[in-house]
Amino acid sequence: MNKTRQQELTRWLKQQSIISRRWLMFSRLLGVASGLLIVAQAWFLARILHRMVMENIPATALLLPLTLLVLIFVLRAWVVWLRERVGFQAGQHIRYEIRRQVLDRLQQAGPAWIQGKPAGSWATLILEQIDDMHDYYARYLPQMTLAACVPLLIVITIFPINWAAALILLGTAPLIPLFMALVGMGAADANRRNFQALARLSGHFLDRLRGMETLRIFHRGQAETDNIRDASQDFRQRTMEVLRLAFLSSGVLEFFTSLSIALVAVYFWLFLPWRAELRPLWRGRHADGGIPDADPRPGIFPAVT
Repeated sequence: MNKTRQQELTRWLKQQSIISRRWLMFSRLLGVASGLLIVAQAWFLARILHRMVMENIPATALLLPLTLLVLIFVLRAWVVWLRERVGFQAGQHIRYEIRRQVLDRLQQAGPAWIQGKPAGSWATLILEQIDDMHDYYARYLPQMTLAACVPLLIVITIFPINWAAALILLGTAPLIPLFMALVGMGAADANRRNFQALARLSGHFLDRLRGMETLRIFHRGQAETDNIRDASQDFRQRTMEVLRLAFLSSGVLEFFTSLSIALVAVYFWLFLPWRAELRPLWRGRHADGGIPDADPRPGIFPAVT
């Protein structure tokens, strides 16, 4: 498939989202709300740990923040569940409308045009391939908006607290969609070939079922069974190829997410022990008094105080 045709199909897929625009908008809003709750959850957790560890405040004096933290956990779980329900409704509605459009188009084309392809390929198109669009509308389209909004929201929240950590996250974040796009292009091509193989396999199998009596008369049953087995094995190998690329895409996401978190962790490990307010606590953890009174590495973080 050439790039122009692929772009046309992508535009067509996005145009179909108008069918369930309200559900998709609601799903995006719920995703943004979930992102806000993640930020609030992290803030409350950090404040509670700071008061318990740094200020030695007993847990009994932090009942209100702990209660609010639990409520945020529960509210976020409910928002995630509601978002899944809304996404499912959006995908279900769009699948129903697309299937109806395909059936209307086939009815207008007439039986002469339909017979140009095996019946199995039409069955695969109407049943399986349209159902496979569900995750595109229920999860992928809303996630495109969230992938831009939620990380930006987190960086904006972190920047007033520690601009260096925010810059580290801002510098590593663009690498995630870049490398995922490179891996995803290969996965898209493999998945497209997989769909074509599935359509051929479905048509091949249905044709053999229709001609089973003829095959039995000419003693070709075992030979066609072997052919179907070989075709199934080829389809299985293509499916595994798609899954390998999908897992690679997930691995790229996990790697660069871990990389950004690791860089922030290394930065804090190098910097925090030399903060004046943390020096007494650090010395209390090291009985040998190995922490000096001043940072022996001046100029490493001159602007961060």
